[in-house]
Amino acid sequence: MSDAVEDVHILSKRISEGAIDLKQGGQFIEPLCRLTSSMIAQQVDATSFEEEPPWKPSYKREIDKPYRPWYPEGAVHLANYSLDTENAFNGKRSQKIELPVAHSRAGISQDGFYIDAGHEYRLQLHMRSEGNVKVRASLHGEGRAIAVPVDLGTASHDWQGASAVLRATTAAQNATLTIEFEGPGTLWLDRVYMIDADAVLGLWRPDVVNALKTLNPGVIRFGGSTLEVFEWDKCLGNWDLRAPYVTEPWGGLDPNFVGVEEFVQLTRHVNAEPLICVRWTGKTPGDAASEVEYFNGAADTHWGRVRAQNGHIEPYRVKYWQIGNEIGGEKYDESVKAFTEAMQRVDPNIKILSSFPSAETLKLGGGYLDYLCPHHYEVGDLQTEEESFQVLQDQIARYANGRDVRVAVTEWNTTAGWMGLTRGILLTLGNALSCSRYQNLMHRYSGLVEIAIRSNLSDSFGSGIIQPGAGWLYRSPTYHSQALYQRAAGSFALTIERSNTLAPRLREPDLSATLSADGKVLRIYAVNSTSGTRRTKINLSSIGEVTDGQVFVLGDRERSGDSEAMNSHDDPDRVAVSIRKANVRGKEFECSFEPFTVTLFELKLK
Repeated sequence: MSDAVEDVHILSKRISEGAIDLKQGGQFIEPLCRLTSSMIAQQVDATSFEEEPPWKPSYKREIDKPYRPWYPEGAVHLANYSLDTENAFNGKRSQKIELPVAHSRAGISQDGFYIDAGHEYRLQLHMRSEGNVKVRASLHGEGRAIAVPVDLGTASHDWQGASAVLRATTAAQNATLTIEFEGPGTLWLDRVYMIDADAVLGLWRPDVVNALKTLNPGVIRFGGSTLEVFEWDKCLGNWDLRAPYVTEPWGGLDPNFVGVEEFVQLTRHVNAEPLICVRWTGKTPGDAASEVEYFNGAADTHWGRVRAQNGHIEPYRVKYWQIGNEIGGEKYDESVKAFTEAMQRVDPNIKILSSFPSAETLKLGGGYLDYLCPHHYEVGDLQTEEESFQVLQDQIARYANGRDVRVAVTEWNTTAGWMGLTRGILLTLGNALSCSRYQNLMHRYSGLVEIAIRSNLSDSFGSGIIQPGAGWLYRSPTYHSQALYQRAAGSFALTIERSNTLAPRLREPDLSATLSADGKVLRIYAVNSTSGTRRTKINLSSIGEVTDGQVFVLGDRERSGDSEAMNSHDDPDRVAVSIRKANVRGKEFECSFEPFTVTLFELKLK
């Protein structure tokens, strides 16, 4: 097979009148164990000293969650430590330290802080005391002071906020934060957090934001299974007053720094549209309308006034709203009309997305729904996913009643349920190849599929295309493939005729061709999922003549012939994109596609 040359004719005929939308490269954020925590610059673990239920999912269970406990520090032989459930400031517990001896110090410490030299770190906490004790904090480690100790003031009988700036004079990969006081007396601590002053929007890691912005995702969704128990209004306003909550059904405790509003602000910062999934379980249409009013209502409405009090007078004007996460069935279908009417009374300009569509969803919600939203977690099986598109296309033809209803795949990947070590497949080059073939399929259905949200963005037990750690970050192979496919946004998918007579899903390489709206740039995507080189002769006689161009190749730097190759902390660029000039001219050329690669020819036409 590797010696045969396949004839490929790329025709000027468009497969669909719809252009490939930028939102086909959408991304996904959800309250899931460490997902949002991995994206923010807040580094303290167990900020409120709460009891944390174990995580139910896992990848590498031993290291999924770094072990960073608070532990006693100083004259621990003289002090008494306990977790006090009476009169906590935040959540259900506070840290209590009793030190009956004068002229001695005791406190608590936590390790695992990555510190950059010259940066300022804002420490915030709440404290109270018996004995009006004086409190201070320090960053130290590796045998030296990382920052000069700072005075947090005198703790009084009542809870009070305290803050200070720790200025790092040197860098450290594993610094220790210590909070201590001088006896005699008793100190209570609660809601302790520390954020780098360089954080984007006061919260997000700059390297994560840069990686997200580089993807140019078009749309980002806030959803996931936790949304069906999520109380969005308990995640607004002052971080000090937000209690951590259990991320059911996943287990673990979310520290509650990322609510829907922080998500919307981040999404707008990277020039994408937010897509908010509202809770359906146990909620009413009025509840959903209240959430829309918070983000889109005028400042003189009830929830608009709350938003203004939280510092954002102008409405956010969020356009895309999904009713429920992975909810379906008769009761759901019958509720869609009422939910939509209530939400659109607040803002008639919003677009409404379904949850899991049944055969009746659009029939009962016709005239209201703008998108039908499957989840595709078997994208390695292109036949099944194409059949899903065809079923939805048929429903729209029968029940849309002239309304422009489209498909939004609000979650997709090669798997959702695999946990444990088998989940490592999501970090491989082979996963990027499967995802790329699915993107070729979406090109062919670009008139139907406007939005597609890959799951997940960060960490997520190996499914995150961004994998952040303590002071480092690497991108998975699928990150790089998605970046390549975003280059086709605004283009039109073209008809391809091939001498290979197999069904499109079986052909190697898997091909897609797109033409820019002005007809000047042709892009040819080729996914070779085999261990052999694939040779083709490409004919462009019906399109035009190539004058210049470049070639992008996503593959294994080691050329090991191993589709399981992946990136890591120690080797973040083993699987990456190389770029070279395209030595192509005229209307016909031959090319070879290396084993286990995604190739993009980006060609300028005369």
